[in-house]
Amino acid sequence: MNYDRFDNLPSTGPRNGALGAPRSRSVERFEALAHDNSGQGDGDDGINIWELLHVFLRRKWMILSITLLGVTIAAIMTLRVTPMYRATATIEVQQRETQIIEGASVDPAVVADSQHMETQYALLQSRSLAERVAEMLNLPSDERYANQSLPRNERLEQAASKVVNNVRVAPEGRSRVVNVQFVSAYPQEAARISNAVVENFIQTTLERKYNTTAYAREFVEERLQTTKQALEDSERQLVEYASRQNILELGGEGGGSLDATSIVSLNQELAAAESERIAAEQRYREAQSNPTTRTMLESEDLSRLRTRRSELNAEYQEKLGTFKPGYPEMQQLQARISSLDAEIEQEREGILTALGAEYRAAQAREASLSERVSELRGELQDLRDRRIDYTIIQREVDTNRTQYEALLQRMKEISIASGVGSSQVSIIDRAQVPTTPFEPNLERTLLMALLLSLALGGGLAFALNYIDDTIKTPDDVKSKLGLPSIGVVPKARNSKDIVSSELSDPRSPVSEAFFSTRTALQFTTSSGAPRSLLMTSTRPSEGKTSSTVALAMAFAKIGQRVLIIDADMRKPSFIADSGASIGLSGLLTREASLLENIVNSRHDGLFLLPAGVIPPNPAELLSNPRLKSIIAEAEQAFDLVLVDSPPVLSFADGPILGSLCEGSVIIIQSGAIRTPQALRTIGRLMESRTNLLGAILTKFDAKKVGYDSAYYYDYSGQGAYAYQQGKVSDSESAKRKIHLFSDANETPPYRDAE
Repeated sequence: MNYDRFDNLPSTGPRNGALGAPRSRSVERFEALAHDNSGQGDGDDGINIWELLHVFLRRKWMILSITLLGVTIAAIMTLRVTPMYRATATIEVQQRETQIIEGASVDPAVVADSQHMETQYALLQSRSLAERVAEMLNLPSDERYANQSLPRNERLEQAASKVVNNVRVAPEGRSRVVNVQFVSAYPQEAARISNAVVENFIQTTLERKYNTTAYAREFVEERLQTTKQALEDSERQLVEYASRQNILELGGEGGGSLDATSIVSLNQELAAAESERIAAEQRYREAQSNPTTRTMLESEDLSRLRTRRSELNAEYQEKLGTFKPGYPEMQQLQARISSLDAEIEQEREGILTALGAEYRAAQAREASLSERVSELRGELQDLRDRRIDYTIIQREVDTNRTQYEALLQRMKEISIASGVGSSQVSIIDRAQVPTTPFEPNLERTLLMALLLSLALGGGLAFALNYIDDTIKTPDDVKSKLGLPSIGVVPKARNSKDIVSSELSDPRSPVSEAFFSTRTALQFTTSSGAPRSLLMTSTRPSEGKTSSTVALAMAFAKIGQRVLIIDADMRKPSFIADSGASIGLSGLLTREASLLENIVNSRHDGLFLLPAGVIPPNPAELLSNPRLKSIIAEAEQAFDLVLVDSPPVLSFADGPILGSLCEGSVIIIQSGAIRTPQALRTIGRLMESRTNLLGAILTKFDAKKVGYDSAYYYDYSGQGAYAYQQGKVSDSESAKRKIHLFSDANETPPYRDAE
């Protein structure tokens, strides 16, 4: 249903001009709620603890029943289980195997890491170990472990299977301590087999190590004999070859050879002579091309002569300023300088001659050494050619000797280790005979059953609560319908006589609830309660008529004149004396005075306009324009006009009446009306521009919300609705009538059908 068009409807406003604001707020609330229900609004993601507690309390008997049933079943099943006993033996897997003799083990060093520990767990639960235990304890001959009518090998398989299936291996935390458990219905057997498992496990570990050592010893012995024979043959061949080639005890290639030693020494001298020759040549060439070489400068005689010449040249230059070059003294100085220049040149030539002689001597020494090295190299090459085969045979002898010594040492170690038993596994605690069974654990089973049953009951309660979308509480009225909760009427203790037992007692919870509802209605508009108020509901049997009577009596007790209009012309609920009034149907079909057809009641200030004769077409009759004038006349004559109408769904009466009254209230039975039904009811009323003030929640039970699905209206015909009373007897129908406005001598018991 599309409610977006509500905003485009023209505002009609109430006749007294005081209801415009409430009407707008109700439309806005419903549109916002319709938006939220379509999945477009923002939901509340918070967890309401009180709502959760309310769900538990409302379904507490179901939860308790499921819990009690689950615990009972668990207890019965537990008590029927055969008691099982568990014995535990504790072993330690050492990080490394104990080494009594260093390097005696034939296996690599094993560290008890995670992979090694997992291997030990698998070995403890292996079938071969189980068969060994079964053989040792003679389990195939025990009828508890094997069928004695079978052959021996099949009985052994059965016994081994039971051992494997009942062995439990569990590490102690992250340590290398392992608990080996055996589960059996017999406590003595549990301890006996658990101890047998760990003992045979250690024994098999030692046997595997011994078998490995024996195999290694045999292998080493065989290899030792082969290597010894090979060593002897290679040594004999080496001696014979050395004799043929005249090679005397050569320790290695070139070792012990005079030529080899000489060539090494001469090579060193040749390298030194070559360096000296190069240096002498460099000095000689440099002295030839440059008179101021380092050798020239380092000569003391040449340095002295150059110093003397510098002094004479300085003296000559000093006297040149006084005397002329031709002066005798100046000529003497010049002659002395020329003499020194000749001496300097002669000294330089002497140095150059010495450097040349040194260069030639170094060159001759280098050539001599080079010639000798070449001669020794040829001799040594010939020796090496003759020693190639000798070296090959010598290397083979060394290899065979190394292998022989290594195998001989390993043989000694294995021979010693073969008599020493070592294992990484040791027993810490032997299994003791258990005194009490570990299964079944009644306390643990009952606790788990209790928790699971509570979880199942709670989950089922939440599931039912999720599926059950009925309006149950005042909070549901506000959150699910977007309407204010005007009143909450508790479930009556005596549902057969509400008028006489509840409404007549001002201290009863029902009366107090309607007094509170009356107060709330007085604040719905700025001028107090509406002059005309439609009382309607979604479906029958929600307490609509009872609420109408109760509100009328509540307003009458504060001195107001209240008129009840019974507009339910399909199934009237009010009884008046015959001929006292033509009723609403008569006023709508003829010209008559309203006040002349009002029926007085036994309560002051309370009056009734009966429904009158039931017409065949109530909806068409209510569409008569005279209905508006009748309600307007009633508003002028009375302080409050309460219109009791049929249910809204499937009938057009309620929307028609709601459009003519100043206000409208929906009666909702707690726990009986689903949210979509209530929303459709609100939508139909708003389509007729009804001023919806709120809802009254009836038959509210704080402990448990009831559900009544009885319908007493039925649809039939072409566009008309007929009153069907086939499901209700005449006497029961008479009991449901309200006789406040009749002169019957006895008021029959009352149970509201609406």
